[in-house]
Amino acid sequence: MKSFVRKQWPILSVYATMLVSLAVIVFVDFRSGAILLSLSVLLGFGLRFRLPDAKAGLLRNRRRRIDLTVMASLGTILLILALVVPHGRK
Repeated sequence: MKSFVRKQWPILSVYATMLVSLAVIVFVDFRSGAILLSLSVLLGFGLRFRLPDAKAGLLRNRRRRIDLTVMASLGTILLILALVVPHGRK
């Protein structure tokens, strides 16, 4: 189990930030949770960009250029949409 965690720490860190962002969406505020969710996707982009293929683990799904393009696009679109969402009334 320790070897799995040691090998897959990039994807596990992205999953952990996604779980925190989903908890923020449910219990705190949608907008701040959505911003955190987009930042977790951009964290995956940064890790995939920075780590070599052998160390990227499960972040490596396709070719490097495709992975980076998809994650950068998705993270940026999510961030823009999260910033466009108006604050809710309390």
